[in-house]
Parts: sequence; C-alpha cells; structure tokens
Amino acid sequence: MYARRWIIAGLALCLQAPLIGTASSAPPGPTPTLERPFVVVLDPGHGGDNTGCLGFDGKVREKDVNLALALELSAELRRRLPSVRVVLTRDRDRTLPLADRVAIANAEHAELFISLHVNASPGRVQQGFETYVLDARASGLEAARVARRENDEALLEPGSSDEHSEVATMLRQLSMTRDRAVAARLAAAIQREQRERFPDRIDRGVKQAPFDVLQGARMPAILFEAGFLDHPREGALLLDADERARIVEGVADAVTEHYRLMGR
Repeated sequence: MYARRWIIAGLALCLQAPLIGTASSAPPGPTPTLERPFVVVLDPGHGGDNTGCLGFDGKVREKDVNLALALELSAELRRRLPSVRVVLTRDRDRTLPLADRVAIANAEHAELFISLHVNASPGRVQQGFETYVLDARASGLEAARVARRENDEALLEPGSSDEHSEVATMLRQLSMTRDRAVAARLAAAIQREQRERFPDRIDRGVKQAPFDVLQGARMPAILFEAGFLDHPREGALLLDADERARIVEGVADAVTEHYRLMGR
C-alpha cells in the first residue's frame, strides 16, 4: 500500500516538472527532433447544416469565414514549418458533430488542437478577439468530472481498481492538467500576437469555458474567436483578405513559438 503511494507520488512529480517556467522565461530552442511528426489539428467551427452566426449584412455565414481562416492558417503553417503535419477536421462545407472533431485530433495523436471561430453579440456592438481554454470548473466541479468521464475513455478503463489502472488514471489526470497549462500559454501567445498587429482593436483576453468541442482532447486545445462578424467594422475586417492574413500570421507566430519551445 505504501509502495504504491510512493510510486504515484513520484509519477506526479515527474509529470509536473514541465509546468515550471513560462514562455517568456524559456528561450526558443532548436527545431525539435521528434520520433513522430508534430501534428496540428485545425478545426473550422460549424459547417454544413450548422451555419453559425450571420455577418453584419445578414448574408455572410460564420462557417464560411471559419473555413477560410483554417485553410489560410494551414497553408501558412505548412509554408513555415515543413516538418509539421497539419490536419483539418473539415476542408469543405460539411456537417461535422462536435464529438467527431476532437475524435479526429485524438486519432491523429495531435500535439495541438485549434478550433477557429468568429463571434457575434446580441446588440451587434461588441468588438475584439479572445481565446478560450477549457474550464473544468465552469459549470461545477462535479459536472466537470462527469463531462470528463463521458468524453475521455482513458479514465474509464476496465479494472480501474487494481494498482496498474490506478496509476494509469493518475497519469492521465496529470497529463490533462499539463495540457491545460500549455493551452493557456498558447492562448496568451495568440492574444499577444493579435494585440501587436491590431493595437486599435479590443483585446478581450484569455478566457475559460466548458466548450464541448474541447472536451476530451488529449492534447493542448484552444478555441480562438477572431472577431465579431456581426459588427460592421470588424465584419468588414474579417472579410478582407489582407486583414485576415494578418490575423492568420499572428496565430501562426504563436504556433511557431510553441513548436520551438518543444525543442527544449
């Protein structure tokens, strides 16, 4: 019994070590040498029957803008990082359930999951960009645990009462904690890059919420809201190819920074 506790404690210390330090204190490292490809999954929100919000003109659909952002970001990442494999949950207009999106990322053993969206507000007056990470406590701790069990089969393996499964479960829980910390760091980098390119726009910051599309992700996962499509000025910006390229460039810079940090 005591031996098992020492094993679990040791594993916890080992897995918590990568959380020490921040992006600002760790210098960019060399291009990582990995045993398997570094995979980034881009998820253009909505699609098919789910159009998302409508633009300021009542015609432009969120699903189309999200897809444009994803395709452009995919091309930029492939240009910058030839050794990175970029996977899109959808590369055309089609209906894709939320559970299937994160399932694709898990099946690809992705290092990052980025869900791309544009926003809307009831009065069509809000502006700005924001990035979300999963908040396990947003709807109550017990509800978060239930959601995690429903969305992560690794915590429900048969025979969880034996020592091996207990250790495996704790490893997974620690990994999820680490992934959330990494996601928060990436989200902060995305906000910083957007703020530098768009000083006149509103930086709405990094936020936490129980987004279903992030539930069950076995890697750092974020949801980026590039702007408010229903706001006349921001909607026009999101539809302008040159302005959208600046948004994409900022996200690509943040992902590139993350990739280089993996070489430490």
